[in-house]
Formats: sequence, structure tokens, C-alpha cells
Amino acid sequence: MTRLLFLLIATLTLFACTSRPSSPVAPSIDLTSSRVLTSGEIIGFENASGGHSWLGIPYAAAPIGELRWRAPRPYAAWSGRREALEPGSPCIQYGSPLGGVGDAGSRQGSEDCLFLNVYAPRLAPSQINDPRLPVMVWIHGGGNTVGHAAFYDGQVLAQRERVIVVMINYRLGPFGWFVPPENISLTAATQDPDLSGNYGNLDVVAALRWVRDNAAAFGGDPTNVTVLGESAGATNALALLVTPAAEGLFHRLIVQSLGFGFAKTPSLDSPSGTAQVLRRSLVASGRAKNTTEAERIAATMSAAEQGSFLRSLDPWTLYGTYRSDGDYDRVPTVFQDGHVIRRGDLRELLADPATHIDVPVIVGTNRDEPKIFMAFDRTHVRTLAGLPFALRDPDAYDLEARYRSLVWKADGVDSLAKLLSRHGAPAWAYRWDWDEQGQLYGVVNLSRIVGAAHGLEIPFVFGFFDVGPQGQMLFNEDNEAARVALSARMMSYWAGFARDGKPGRGSDGLGIEWSPWTADPSSPRMIVFDTPAGGGIRMAPSDVSRESVLADMEKESLPLDRRCALFQATFRNRVDDWADGAWRRFAGGACDGQRLESRIGS
Repeated sequence: MTRLLFLLIATLTLFACTSRPSSPVAPSIDLTSSRVLTSGEIIGFENASGGHSWLGIPYAAAPIGELRWRAPRPYAAWSGRREALEPGSPCIQYGSPLGGVGDAGSRQGSEDCLFLNVYAPRLAPSQINDPRLPVMVWIHGGGNTVGHAAFYDGQVLAQRERVIVVMINYRLGPFGWFVPPENISLTAATQDPDLSGNYGNLDVVAALRWVRDNAAAFGGDPTNVTVLGESAGATNALALLVTPAAEGLFHRLIVQSLGFGFAKTPSLDSPSGTAQVLRRSLVASGRAKNTTEAERIAATMSAAEQGSFLRSLDPWTLYGTYRSDGDYDRVPTVFQDGHVIRRGDLRELLADPATHIDVPVIVGTNRDEPKIFMAFDRTHVRTLAGLPFALRDPDAYDLEARYRSLVWKADGVDSLAKLLSRHGAPAWAYRWDWDEQGQLYGVVNLSRIVGAAHGLEIPFVFGFFDVGPQGQMLFNEDNEAARVALSARMMSYWAGFARDGKPGRGSDGLGIEWSPWTADPSSPRMIVFDTPAGGGIRMAPSDVSRESVLADMEKESLPLDRRCALFQATFRNRVDDWADGAWRRFAGGACDGQRLESRIGS
């Protein structure tokens, strides 16, 4: 038992300390991978799958100095041949176990980060553009605050399915979403993208323009581009539907585990707003002794002077203003500025083909979405070396995970599929159920603690499971055969959708028919992805709404305090007018005593 405990502690400690794959030996150039882009010639290398990779290609100028909080500018052409053998820098962020960059809390990345990676099947010069291959552009997740393009690898998907895979970095946190002082009034939708505030979204559009201009050099078809994103990356992908500047730059969309919606407008005087960031920055830079003096100084500065001051700050000084209240580090997010992203109720925008870009869409979630976060919540889980060891109350854990996942699905799949399929191009829905991680050393039940959690479908989509020590625990020899087979089917469906605009039976025609979403809730309108041990890949009915989740929750035979707590946990990240009204009505009003967000935040 002592030896078992030692091995378990050692393994969990390794998991905690290492959040990304180890850096491989630098590859050697492959002369057949030379390609001529609009900016100049590049050369890549032959990857382990037998295809070609090009890493660290700049798609826009470094957004530093006066280009901080500006729309991305074209990258200057280079002379000679540029070696694209290593990824570019991640965008500036604090390290996170879930983001793939460095130790938790460590300073990572650079503002000079607008790079992308390209993966393609190995093509002889005569094969390039004969025929042109579908292009799949990946937007990583991470709450728009962490993550980078190089955490995942597109080589297997590209080589197996004969597609071009592009993975992009984009500005994160306050560098990606921030209203500059020059546009602080927000009295009207600015027509100047430099003043938008949605710089991360502008980066995505710039990357898609780069794809349009350069896809053919890799053998890709610029008229057949599929954008796929997960979590916050899915939010940024969905935002493209209401981004007029993206018209014609993409032709299909895959929305995996949609993270959150858009703010109507940013709260400029909130802890993450422009006004408070300016005051805190004046204090942090030494120009003011306290926030009162900072407020006085700010009032004497013109908007241009305020913008110039904030752009002159060291990036970590600026980022530090978001952490000046204990561990508070919320940052601005995607909002409807009226130019880059249309203003209006998102449901109404998506219901009208005239106000959104109408393309075929796949939407889906994982069965146990919140477990990746709940597994680190000590109210639910006993920990060892800071990592999950055992559940305190397994039934309560599963119940909360079930309801939170259902609401995630209601908002991110069913309601979205209904809107899109009713008012435009077809939509397809999925649920991902794989949970065969098993038990670590026969002690830690990963299948139950983690299950089909948020983000775990991504390695299956790319057929690439080398995601560091955590991947070695989750993706092991015991589950390899069935896991790889499931991944192959998913890649086939994703690539089939990219190629034809519908997943059908997959690119090889060997899968079951993935039918589009229909108006009939009793018909099979969602595909479930699992191995044969979990029921296999199958079509199933789907009819989940917030109302149905609430009705089921009302029926739970739990003490009142447990039912109220369950409601709070379910809607803690989805507080809006609907949730606030439902809270007042829930359990006959017995839970109500203050506003929902106040109770959840306690």
C-alpha cells in the first residue's frame, strides 16, 4: 500500500507540474516542402505522420507598441527562404494546467504572437491543387485568456483525411478584448476597426484572410474553408456568423462545447473596464499614489493621452491590474461593438438570414462537460498532491455534473440548432460520451471523476493523443484500440463535413448516416459518439431546453437547501434575466432571498 501511494503521489505531482507535451528535437527541413506565400518563401519539414508541417508562420504584424489595441496589420514580406520549423510564441497569458503553456500562474508568451501552423498531406509539386483540398481552421479554447495553437497537432487529421489544417494564435485577455480610451464613449457603433475592442476576433478574421490568400500554396481550396473551435474558440467561431468582415472567408462551421455568449456592450467602469484599468495602471506605474489621485489625473488627460499611456505600459504591468483585488483576474470578453460584431439579440440575429452569414453548422457538447472543472473543486473531491483522488459524494457529484451539462447542451446545441436549421442552412448536432479512462493504479476512478469532460474530445478530432502527462493517464494502452477507432470515425465525419458541407456517413462512407437536425423532437436528430462498450456511435433524439432542465430539477427528491444549491451550481455561469426569474420561482420561491448572482458568488 505504501508503494502504491508513493506511485500515485509521484504520478499526480507530474500531472500537476507539467501541462504540455515535451518539446521534440528540432526537425530538419524537407526541400519538397518549399512553398511561396504572399509574404515570401517558406520551408517546413516532414512530420511523424508522413505529411508536411510548417510552424510559426506570421499572418499579421506584431501588435506591439502603437499597434496594441489596433486592428491587425499585414506582415511585411521577407526576402530569402524562411524556415517554419518551430511554433511562434504563444500570446501573453498566465500559465494554466488547462491552457497548455507553463506552470499555473507563471508568466508566459509575448504580445508578438500572431502566428499560425499549417499541416498538409505530403504532396508532390504536380499534386498541389489537383484537386484542391478542403481547409480546416482551428480556433483554440481557453476562456479567451489561455491557450495556443501549438498545444494540438493537426498532422494526423491532415494526412489521414487529405485536408489542410491551420491552427491559429489570437490575442488573449485584455490584449484581445479591450475598449481603448479613444472609443470609451461607445455612443455609436464605430466604423473604425482600430477602435472596435474585439481585437481577438479581428485576429481571427485576419487569419482567415491569410488562408484565403495562401491556402492554394499548400494545395488547399480557399473557397472551401471550415472553421472549427472549442469552448471560447467555439464562441469566437460562432461570432463569425455575425461578423460582416468575415463574409466569404469561411463556408462551414463546427462549434464544439460553446463556451459563452457575447456581452451587449462592455462595462467600462467594472473591475475589468477601461476606466478602472486606467486608474489602476496610473497607480501601478507610479504616476499616482492611490486610485483617488489616479482618478483626478485621468480626468486631466485627453482620450488620446490615455490611450498612449496605456500602450506604453509593460504588458505584465497592464495585466497585473486585473489581479489587484486578491485573485480576481476577470478580463473583458467578446462584445457586440456594432461593427466587427453586429449589435442586437443574438437569437434574433441568427433567426434572420439577412443578419448572419448562412453556412452549414455542426454543434455539439460532451456528456460530462463540467467535470473537468469540478474535479478540482474540493467541495466535491478529495485531493492528493493538489489533484483529484476520490469523490466525497459520488451521487451528488454526478447529479450536479448532469444538470450543468444539460444546460450547457440546451444553450450550446439544441437552441442553436433549432434557430439555425429553422432559418437558414442545415445544422447537425452531436454529443460525445467517451469515458473509458479507467482507474489510475486501481484507486482513482478517472472514468467517473473526469468522464466525458470538457475539451477531451479534441484529441479524438485530430487523432493526436500526445498531450503531455495528463494525456498519458487518460489515454492509455487499455483504452487505445477502441479510442483510436472512435477517433478515426470522428475524423471521417469532420472531414466529410469539411469536404461536402454535410457529415453524411463520413468521408469514407463507412459510418452510420449522421442526419441533420429536424423540427421533430422525437426523431433521431443528434449523433452520439462512443465506443461499442458505451453503446457505440448512434443517432438519438434530443430535446433539451432550460425549461425542461428546470422542470426535472423541480422533481428531484432532495432537501430544500440541496435543491437550491443545485440550481445555483447549474446556472452559476449563465446568470441572465431568464435565470434570475427562474430562481425567484424555483421551489415555489422558497430559495429566493436575494439576486441569483449574489447567492452564487457567496
